Amino acid sequence: MQLITCDFISGCFGGGCGVLLGHPLDTIKTWQQFSNLRIRTSMYKIVTCHIGIRGFYRGMFFPLITSGALNSVVFAVYGQHLRNLQGLCKSRSMREREWRAHVMFAGSVAGATQVMFGCPVEIVKVRLQTLQYVGHPWLCLRDIIVREGIWGLYRGITPMMWRDVLPYGVYMLVYEYMIAIEKRLHHIRQDRKAGTIGSPYEASLVATAGALAGVVSWMFIVPFDVVKTVMQTETDPTVH
Repeated sequence: MQLITCDFISGCFGGGCGVLLGHPLDTIKTWQQFSNLRIRTSMYKIVTCHIGIRGFYRGMFFPLITSGALNSVVFAVYGQHLRNLQGLCKSRSMREREWRAHVMFAGSVAGATQVMFGCPVEIVKVRLQTLQYVGHPWLCLRDIIVREGIWGLYRGITPMMWRDVLPYGVYMLVYEYMIAIEKRLHHIRQDRKAGTIGSPYEASLVATAGALAGVVSWMFIVPFDVVKTVMQTETDPTVH
């Protein structure tokens, strides 16, 4: 239970920080995918169309209030599945042999969970970012349901599945592999034996592991993310 609680807390904290820091960049990315514009042109359009710097934060409300809970669920699903899979192994050698496959599978299950809960949040965010709807996020949500039905909230779910399921497994595998390397470093082991918590070496290596995992996973993600954005910005319910 304590491990699950830690998964939830880390997911909430990581999700909230990720949205606050990353949303302006996400807005630029979305505009590039939607309008097929270069970075500087996209930034100019965002500022001029949204009346200033606030345009970079348009559509942030839903991701901000949901990302913490969503990330915590994803982390909890991943952690629980990985522990269950490792628990099925009858020996340490078997656990080590099957570890990579278990991490990939648990990460992919977590990615599927992210899709089911995250697709409605994504479509509202994208519509607001690209000015396909001008108004409060809750009104945008209602407008989608009225015009397109409840399934309108899941427009673009197929490319989103391709974007999140397997790449989440890749992300978790790269991240866990980097952390495993970090645990073998001599000065990290010495700090842990001495009872030092929060070693600067450890913190920097964890951050590096997350960054590298993100870069590797995004190599698989981008093409499907473009398709998802194009589908979700389409407001005509007869067009799929």
